[in-house]
Amino acid sequence: MLKLTETHPTTTSVDVRVIGVGGAGCSSLIRLQEFGSDNLSMLGIDTGSAAQNLPVDVESITIGNGFGSGGNSETAVYQFSEVEIEVEDFVEEADVVIILAGLGRGTGSGLSPRIAELARNAGALTIAAVNMPFEFEGRFRNQSAVAAHSALKSAADAVITMNNDDLSKLDSAGSSLNGAFQLADLNIANAVRSITTELESSPERRSAVLQSLAQAGDSVVLSGVADGLHAGRTAVSAAFDSTSTEFGQVASVVINVEGGIGLSLGQVAEAVTEIRTRLGRRTEIHVSSQRLIGMGQEMKVTMLLAGVEFVPTVEELPTRVKERPAAAPQVSIFETTAPKRTRGPVLLPTG
Repeated sequence: MLKLTETHPTTTSVDVRVIGVGGAGCSSLIRLQEFGSDNLSMLGIDTGSAAQNLPVDVESITIGNGFGSGGNSETAVYQFSEVEIEVEDFVEEADVVIILAGLGRGTGSGLSPRIAELARNAGALTIAAVNMPFEFEGRFRNQSAVAAHSALKSAADAVITMNNDDLSKLDSAGSSLNGAFQLADLNIANAVRSITTELESSPERRSAVLQSLAQAGDSVVLSGVADGLHAGRTAVSAAFDSTSTEFGQVASVVINVEGGIGLSLGQVAEAVTEIRTRLGRRTEIHVSSQRLIGMGQEMKVTMLLAGVEFVPTVEELPTRVKERPAAAPQVSIFETTAPKRTRGPVLLPTG
């Protein structure tokens, strides 16, 4: 039986601390604060000016000379040694540490795995929410992001991965590249809200969610909005349609449903049924809801898929006579094919 219960913060909330790393991570902190996350302790770290532009109530650390890492993650790691003790103090005694970053080159890729190690060594449940670069940003940047993502998977309990290429499927990101990056910030902020909402509910639910996220590995956040009679099913469908990723097995799903005056048990049950249809009955599901009168008839479903096994979407290249070691699945997803010559060389006259 599904019981609709509205989620309210408990008197003894979990100590959740959020760290934004690099320009993208600090930008996500700003968007997160706009949602009114007053109960979160937040810290921004950057080698450039991003940390200096954070709100006054968000802690910030600028490392190096303040002019960035020059796209070199090793430089960022070297500069981080100067402030490592300050970050250790920030994550000390935290129950959950959430790391926000954009991967590719530079500060986010270099520091995120190291910060995850510090948080996990402090005994905190460590979750990283990261954006992978657009494919058009180039082979080198994408391969650097894949390497950083692999390091994060070893250092953190769960890595929530969002691909910037999926943003092109949403109309709101079609107007400009800046709009796409703003939407990326919004997606990461939604991921944090989904997690913290669950953790601030009843102790029983909190325990179940923490257990689901512990060593969850690859994770994904999906979000959809709809209204009308079948808003629950439509919102879930919109969420899955917003990504090109195909999912195999999914260990657990944390669902947060937000709705206005029209939110009903039937809509929530319809959303859960649609998720069951898409993921199968073996997936463990945790559901919570919030009634926000200002949303009117609108309904928003945010889903955190934890322990995800991805279905490969990139076709294998034709095999050659000489066998090569198989590439890791994560690498094959983001790699682009090698450039090919389209015409022969031009021969210059010798005389």
